[in-house]
Amino acid sequence: MSRELPSPSSIAWEPGRNGILARLLCDAVESLECDTERARASLFRAVALVQQTPTPALDTRGLAPWQAQKTIALIDEHLAGRTGITELAANVRLSQSHFHRAFKEFFGRSPKQFILQRRIERALGLMLATDSRLSDIALDCGFADQAHFSRMFHKLVGLTPNAWRRARVSA
Repeated sequence: MSRELPSPSSIAWEPGRNGILARLLCDAVESLECDTERARASLFRAVALVQQTPTPALDTRGLAPWQAQKTIALIDEHLAGRTGITELAANVRLSQSHFHRAFKEFFGRSPKQFILQRRIERALGLMLATDSRLSDIALDCGFADQAHFSRMFHKLVGLTPNAWRRARVSA
């Protein structure tokens, strides 16, 4: 019994990790019979994305849920600019040191790492949804320049932005 899955191009772009995972998994299923290397690459990227995802700790010493939501909203709102630890901590009425500790406890990574991940997720969405130049996407996502964007993208995704985009276009 074969089940029809939507093609990656037919999935409505959903910002964030779930949309990216859906596209990667559909791409893997679609290419499984004809291009096993492409399917394997998509699955490895999906696994890497899941492993990099912050998971809230069950410990109550971290941020309260309202503080986490408010912090994520502020980060996303100022993703293209600079959001410092001072501003994030003040937003949820905590000292900088306590905020940093609580954030890391709740999300399993530092605020800096979390912001970098959010920037990369936003860049992935823009690369899928637009034909903008990579240098423009880099600036829109808060990176200093395209070189910085490419280094961080390669570090987190495993491919350069251009190679990742070409793989999606050729699909």
